[in-house]
Amino acid sequence: MLTGAGGQGKTRLARRLTDTLGWRGWVTGHLSPDLTDDPAPDAAPPDFTTLTTALPLLLVVDYAETRPRLLRRFITHLHRSRHRVRVLLLARSDGQWRTGSLQAIADVRDLLEEAPVIPLAPLIPTSQAAQDRRHAFHRAAHDLALLLPLLPALPAHEWTALAAALRPPADLHEPRYDNVLTLQMAALVGLLQHGPRPVDAAPGRPPERTLLQHEDRFWEASADSPAYRLGLSAPTLAAAVAVAALCGAGTREEAVRVIATLPSLPAHQTATTAAWLASLYPADGDRYWGSLQPDRIAEYHASRTLTDGNVALPALLSAAAPGQQAQLITVLARAAIAHYNTGRTTASEQVLTILDTALDAAPMSYQGVQSAADALPYPSRVIAPLALHLTTALAHTHKQLAAGNPVAYEPGLAGSLSNLGIRLAETGYRSEALTAAEEAAEIWRRLAQDTPAAYEPDLAGSLSNLGIRLAETGYRSEALTTTDEAVMIYRRLAQDNPAAYEPNLATSLSNLGIQLAETGRRSEALTAEQEAVEIRRRLAQDNPATYEPNLAGSLSNLGIRLAETGRRSEALTAAEEAAEIRRRLAQDNPATYEPNLADSLSNLGIHLGEAGRRSEALTAAEEAAEIWRRLAQDNPAAYDPNLAMSLSNLGHPSGRGGAPQRSPDRRRGSGENLAPAGAGQPGHLRTQPRHLAI
Repeated sequence: MLTGAGGQGKTRLARRLTDTLGWRGWVTGHLSPDLTDDPAPDAAPPDFTTLTTALPLLLVVDYAETRPRLLRRFITHLHRSRHRVRVLLLARSDGQWRTGSLQAIADVRDLLEEAPVIPLAPLIPTSQAAQDRRHAFHRAAHDLALLLPLLPALPAHEWTALAAALRPPADLHEPRYDNVLTLQMAALVGLLQHGPRPVDAAPGRPPERTLLQHEDRFWEASADSPAYRLGLSAPTLAAAVAVAALCGAGTREEAVRVIATLPSLPAHQTATTAAWLASLYPADGDRYWGSLQPDRIAEYHASRTLTDGNVALPALLSAAAPGQQAQLITVLARAAIAHYNTGRTTASEQVLTILDTALDAAPMSYQGVQSAADALPYPSRVIAPLALHLTTALAHTHKQLAAGNPVAYEPGLAGSLSNLGIRLAETGYRSEALTAAEEAAEIWRRLAQDTPAAYEPDLAGSLSNLGIRLAETGYRSEALTTTDEAVMIYRRLAQDNPAAYEPNLATSLSNLGIQLAETGRRSEALTAEQEAVEIRRRLAQDNPATYEPNLAGSLSNLGIRLAETGRRSEALTAAEEAAEIRRRLAQDNPATYEPNLADSLSNLGIHLGEAGRRSEALTAAEEAAEIWRRLAQDNPAAYDPNLAMSLSNLGHPSGRGGAPQRSPDRRRGSGENLAPAGAGQPGHLRTQPRHLAI
C-alpha cells in the first residue's frame, strides 16, 4: 500500500509502474472508479472473473480507503485464483479501512494486515541541494508552458519564453514544497499571473485560490455558451462545482437531487446545470459526474464555498445518496486536515463546525456514515471530534441491530465499541472510553471462546486497548493483567504468522512495559520495552516509512524505563533518537504527530536536565510547552494536563527546586492504541446518539 497526501504523486507513480510492467509483458490495470463501496449486506458483488489470466498481473486500487468492502470482495476473488497477482493500494492514509475485519475471511484479513505500508516520500526532500528544487520548478514551468496554448480561453502568448524567465518562489526551500503538486501549482500560478490575463491576488494567497480565480473565467464562459446559456452568477456557478466535488453522482437522478439544494439556483435550471457540470468535468466510466481536479484543489474549493455560505449543507446531506454522503464527509475531513497542515487553522475549524452542525440536522444513512468513518485517518487530532460523532452514531445503531440478531451483528457491535473507546479517549472522555472498551472486550471474549481462529486477533487487540483505558483511569493492577493477556495471545499468533502479528505484539509489549512500571516492576518493564524496540527497529530497517513512528514511541518509553533503572546516559540517547524521528514526522504532518513531538521534547528536557545540560533542557522544555499550549487551545480536555505539567517543568528544567514532573501519561510512557477497526468538542458529548437509516 502506498500512502501520501493529495498531490504527492501516488496515482502518477502507479500509472508509471503499470506502463513499465506492461512493456515487460505484464497485464496491468486500475480498478474502475465506477466500482464503489456498498456496505449493504445484500449488495451483489461485481463480476471479477474477467481478471483471470495466466500472465503476470498487476492491479491498482486507487482511493482504497473509500471502498474497503469492495476491496475485500476483490481480494477474496484474487485469493481464490490459481495465478499469482500483485495488488497495489493507493490511499491518503492508513486506518481501520485496511486493518478492520469488516466480515472478511481470515486469509484476506491476514493479507491486508501483512501488506507493507509505504508513505510516499517527497520527490525532492529539503535535505537535497536547493538547486534541485529550482530545477524542478523550471522544468514544471516549461512543461506547463507547452500545454497552455492548448487552452482556447487563454490569449496567445510566448509561454515558453515566460517560463524560462520565471523566478521560483523565495520560500521554495520550505517543507510544504515537499509535495510535488504544491511546486507545480506555484509554477502554474507564476505563469498565469505573469501572462496576459492575471487575476487580482494578494501576496501570500494560497495557490489553490488563485488557480480557482482563473478557473472561474472558464466556468462563466462555458455556462454562457450557446449549448447552455445558464446566465447564472459567478457564486452560483462556483457553488455548483463545489456540489459536484462534494458529492459526485453516479446517475443523472443523483446529480439533479443534490444540485437542486443550491439556494441560488432556480428550479427550472437544475437539470441543465447538472448537464453542464457533466460536460465540464466528464467522469471516468459510467458515472454521471466527474469533479474538478486535482483533488486538493477540489477539496479547497468545496470547503471555501461551504464556509462562504453558498452551500446549504443540511439540505445537501438530506438529498444525497449514501455514497454521496460518505464522499461529502470524506472530502470535508480531508480539506480540514489540509487547512490545518498549511497553517489555516481558522478555516479548518470552520469547516468542521459547519459539518458537525449539519450532521445533527440531516437524516444520515448507516451506509454513508460507516463508509465515511472507515475512511477517516487515525490518529488525527484535527478530525477527532468528527470521528467521535460518527463512531457514536454507529455504535448506537450496531446495538440496535445486535439486539434483534446477535449472531449476525455482535461482531460488528464489538468492533464499533472498540472504535468508540479509542475515539472517546482521543477526545478526552476517559471514563466513557473505558466503559466502551470493557463492553467490546466482553463480546470479543465470548466470540473467541466459540471460534478462536476467527476472533482471537480481535480479542487481543481489544484487550490491548482496554489495558490502556484501565491505566488511564487508575486501575493499574487490572491494566497489567489485561495487557499481559494481550501479549500472550499476540505472541502465540506471531509464532504462526510473524508478518501479520509482530507489529501488534510490539505494541502490546510496549504497553506492558508501561503497566509493569506502574506497579513497581521496573526491571521487567525494561525487558518488555527492550523487546518492543528490538522488534520495531528490525521492522523499521525493512520499511522505515511504516514503522519509524512506532519505533519512536518505543524509544521514548525506553528512555523512561532506562532512567528508572539508573541508566541515564542510555536513557538520554534513546530520548534524543525518539525526538529526532518525531520532529521529522511532525514537519511533514503536524496534525498527526505534533502531540508525539511535544511528548518526546518533554521527556528529552528532563533527561537533559538530569545530565546537567541545563540550557538544552530549557530549550526542549520551552518548545514542548509551546506545542502543548497550541494543542490545548483546540482541545483543553485532552491537552490541559500536558500543558500544566510542561509549564511546571519550565520552572526547573535542571532539577533545581524539585525534580521535573511528568504528567501521569509521561511518567508511565505513552500507551499505544491499536488502530480503530472500523462529535462535538469535549464538554459536549452526545448522550442521545442519532438514529441512522439502515
